[in-house]
Amino acid sequence: MKKYLMGLSIFIFCASAYGEVINLGEKNIYSETGFEKNLRNSTTSPYIITSKDIEAKGYTSVSEILDSVPGVNIQEGLHPAVDVRGQGFQKAKATVQLLVDGVPANMLDTSHMNVPIDVVNINEIERIEVIPGGGAVLYGSGTSGGVINIITKKYKGKNNIRGGIGYQLASFRNNKFDVSVGTSAGNFDFDINYSKNRKYGYRDYDFTNSDYFSGRINYNINKTSNIAFKYSGYRDKYTYPNYLDQKELDENRRQSGLTKEKDEKNKIKKDEFTLTYNTKIGDKNDLNILGFYQKTDIPSESIEDYTSEYKGMLQGQAGKLRKALSKPGLSADTILAMRKKLNAILAELGSTKSADLKSFSQFKDTKKAIKIKDKFTYDSVGSNIIIGLGYTDNGMLRVSKTDILTVSKTDMFGKIAMADTKLDLSKKTFEIYALNTFKVNKFELIQGLRFENSKYDGTRKNKDDILDIKKSKDDWAGSLAVNYLYSDTGNAYVKYERAFTSPAPGQLVDKIEVSPRVYTYKVNNLKSESTNLFEVGWNDYLFGSLVSADVFYSETKDEIATIFDVGGHGFGFRNTNIGKTKRYGFDLSAEQKFEKFTFKESYSFIETKILKDNSNSFEGKHIADVPKHKLVFSVDYDITSKFTVGADYEYRAAAFIDNANKYGKDKAKSVFNLRANYKITNSLNVYAGINNIFGAKYYNSVRANGKGEKFYDPAPKINYYAGFKYKF
Repeated sequence: MKKYLMGLSIFIFCASAYGEVINLGEKNIYSETGFEKNLRNSTTSPYIITSKDIEAKGYTSVSEILDSVPGVNIQEGLHPAVDVRGQGFQKAKATVQLLVDGVPANMLDTSHMNVPIDVVNINEIERIEVIPGGGAVLYGSGTSGGVINIITKKYKGKNNIRGGIGYQLASFRNNKFDVSVGTSAGNFDFDINYSKNRKYGYRDYDFTNSDYFSGRINYNINKTSNIAFKYSGYRDKYTYPNYLDQKELDENRRQSGLTKEKDEKNKIKKDEFTLTYNTKIGDKNDLNILGFYQKTDIPSESIEDYTSEYKGMLQGQAGKLRKALSKPGLSADTILAMRKKLNAILAELGSTKSADLKSFSQFKDTKKAIKIKDKFTYDSVGSNIIIGLGYTDNGMLRVSKTDILTVSKTDMFGKIAMADTKLDLSKKTFEIYALNTFKVNKFELIQGLRFENSKYDGTRKNKDDILDIKKSKDDWAGSLAVNYLYSDTGNAYVKYERAFTSPAPGQLVDKIEVSPRVYTYKVNNLKSESTNLFEVGWNDYLFGSLVSADVFYSETKDEIATIFDVGGHGFGFRNTNIGKTKRYGFDLSAEQKFEKFTFKESYSFIETKILKDNSNSFEGKHIADVPKHKLVFSVDYDITSKFTVGADYEYRAAAFIDNANKYGKDKAKSVFNLRANYKITNSLNVYAGINNIFGAKYYNSVRANGKGEKFYDPAPKINYYAGFKYKF
């Protein structure tokens, strides 16, 4: 790894010293304040991916795009997980906030499902802004890791028809089709987008069939005011294989890991309606109002043959009864009762022709919200204050049912309920915040404060056991920063931010063992997490090179964790504030152009440690799934004005599999990609690429059980893609 770092440092130095003096173009950021601002006025180290970047590199999903970003780690698989600044994938579901046009996509239930991140047509994306370790004042709970905002294209002001069509073929029978069209009529702008992705994955039983649609109507009231309505819908049907043990991995890394066939139906359905109003009041006020309704529904059901397992369970019960009957000193009534039960089990065993295990789960997430913010510029040099108000009603429903369906030799049907749980909970949040930027000569002084009140309400049901949940929590966030604009192109900043993560409704309940194998649910006194972040950063254009660097340190107190009793799921558990964690590191990135060459380099280093753990299991250990090093390098060469070729390299260090650091690390990722793009006409271009050209072996994720046995989800080896795009 030292060799990579040395090479990167030398390259950045040479680029800065000898790079062509060019204008790389003005770069703006929107997500830091909710209003447009120049990148050099930012007190973060954001990473921006534009539509041009997406088109040039042939990305097929949002998760692929984010995997190229420094400081961001993606765990591919059934539902890709995204992590920023070393939260760990389980924690990141609650501490990294994903937005689409400012609308949060995170699900309220953080215990099982990841954030659905691939629910946007990537050809509709104008830019993606990644803000590591920031955004608590503006966005509230769940931003201690950072904020990712996907900003979609918005056509405006041309009275003609425009649009495009594209098609892509890739390895593993991956077919992707998309079409878009838009026009303007008077003061109205219209655009619609549709994409279809049908993909058979690298491994057997890995399949997805998804559709995305969006439509937008914008009315330009005048030159400074507009109102827009947008609908977007996402549908997906999918299956996914099991993890493989070492033996299965050695035999065939592409196999499913399924020991028997099962009838499985998995779906994702997401609908979102948004209404936005923007206006400028005089010369000093910019007002934005956002209202939205969002509903995500993820049902899953499966039926598999359970005959041998069911008969084995009955035989086990019969064996235990026979052993108990052999003990001396039993009363006649006890013997009679035990023999009666034994005979019933034997009769069931003898009469059973078949048995199926039927499982059903459902995750629903519903959001209704209105958010208002106003930017008031109060002096001639651009000092301003942003004031915001908001209300969000976020509901969640989680259902889990497991039944054994039996068929006797006389074709009589039976049903045995194994599990039946239902969580129907809501979190209603009121927010108010202010973010002030005061400019003095070359200095910007930034202060921010946010107050948030959350009310929890709902029930948790386990068969006949029902528990009412009612809670109210107050939280706050704050920020202080100084930005020094020392030149026309450069700035340096120092920042402090306090962020928080309030509990998910499902985390407010513990499962307590009141007698052997008898459990009840109880509302706990879980506190919100709080994170203190310190950061120093620098950005500048130097001799044709855009260079960015930051150093950060964060501590999280009262970190929330779920601790299971011995035996894991199905037994008791408690949600508790386990202690304190720290994360520190730095990020470096550079971009430069040498005649026909364009280079981009980035390196991220992060160290994590669990400082205090009330369970004494993880104290002094590193947080799982956090690679210490990540290096990304890309180069593009313009052979002609129409023909460009490029290459990418990504290195991601191995990370610990578990928080106890007991079972070692996964395998490092070291991947080379090649790509080419040819512009046949101003409207038509074709492209192709090869990913992982050397066939490196690595894994989407690795797990370990209590015995130390490891299980793997292998990532694809060498794979290809090719396609075309036509714009009109």
